[in-house]
Amino acid sequence: MSKQKDFDAFLSNIEPSATTVSYISSIQNNMRDYLAEHSAYKNVHVQTFLSGSYAKHTNIRPKLYDSKRDVDIIVETIYNSENNSCEVLQELLNILSEKSIYSNAKLHSHSVGIELNGIEIDIVPVIRSDCKKIFCIGTSNINEWILADPKGHIEWSSRVNTDNKQKYKPLVKIFKWWRRNNCPDNIKYPKGLALEKIISDNLPSTELNTENHLINTMQTIVGKYQEDYIDQNIMPVINDPCLENNNLLRGYEFSDFKAFILKLSEHLELIEQNEPTNEIWRTILGTEFPNESTSKNLSSLVPIQNCLNVSYRQKPFWYLPKGNAAMINTKLEFPDGRVITLENNSDLIPKGCTLTYRALHSVKPPYNIKWQIVNTGNDAQSHSCLRGGFEDSNSGVNCRTESTAYTGKHYVQCFVIKEGQCKAKSKEFFINIE
Repeated sequence: MSKQKDFDAFLSNIEPSATTVSYISSIQNNMRDYLAEHSAYKNVHVQTFLSGSYAKHTNIRPKLYDSKRDVDIIVETIYNSENNSCEVLQELLNILSEKSIYSNAKLHSHSVGIELNGIEIDIVPVIRSDCKKIFCIGTSNINEWILADPKGHIEWSSRVNTDNKQKYKPLVKIFKWWRRNNCPDNIKYPKGLALEKIISDNLPSTELNTENHLINTMQTIVGKYQEDYIDQNIMPVINDPCLENNNLLRGYEFSDFKAFILKLSEHLELIEQNEPTNEIWRTILGTEFPNESTSKNLSSLVPIQNCLNVSYRQKPFWYLPKGNAAMINTKLEFPDGRVITLENNSDLIPKGCTLTYRALHSVKPPYNIKWQIVNTGNDAQSHSCLRGGFEDSNSGVNCRTESTAYTGKHYVQCFVIKEGQCKAKSKEFFINIE
């Protein structure tokens, strides 16, 4: 499997450059100063702050030959709900248009748009809501104020990231890049806050590396929405994390959301049918993913086909489905009590350790897990412990505990069984014992 440093390199490739971040910061500071010091608008202006992905640090860089960057800037004003929202927006447009650098300003439905050297900026005037805790944004065509909580969304995003050991925001960036590379022009996949909330609602264990974290999140999203919504032709509701009764999928068609789930399913099937090599990840995520693995070990170079074809490995009793793959997360505990997460087919590990395999999948309970454990090599054979059959979990519904007892290359595979059928299966997970 692709190693962590390949995903680290990919994340580095898709993040905005330091120059871009610095430039956007200067744009905001210059606009803040202009509005705060304007002879007329300084009496209206309260504060200016970044919103959206740049404020949340979930922004991605533009694709090659596409220099567009979207930046959201909030301008808090002294106005209230008794003021006409159309007039508030028009006033901001007029004030910005006075300065030559902002002369291309245009009125949008909720903002004033400006383009500066490939930066598309939305300046959104807001008022304090009646409760004074959150804001309201106006509309330019009818006099209407709508509740909004940009600061609350920034705080929410940071809280989710902290609660998930800083793994949430990198995952959001990967999904945003995946969306950019896979969403057809005539389809509207969830974006922005809607996508971020879908991801946050389906996060797996923080113990996973980035690759497995991504795969398991994709699995959980598909598992959550495929059977109960897509198959039933029902459009789900994604609740705003800060604003009650605000459906983040309002404005999306069912066909849009269905296409989103089907594309995720298609890529999960691709991962299941093929070892997720760098080539597979480049198919899914684009050419910004490293072309060749930057991390190799001697164990991964050992041929494994002979291990897979041993005669004592029993054939599964069930029809094996395509898609809806499971994964195995493995913890290795050393005799001294140290615990690490083990990569598939990693370097040699010592005898006398404890292995805990956990099945990660999106099958809804009730179900049970069957584990196929296959040992190879002279050491296991001499102790009459080659195995190869199917065994139950022995440490909770989803876990199987084993020990590293015999020198050689061994592997385990899990099968999620529900109502007598295999609903999901994993790839073989290899260990190498010295």
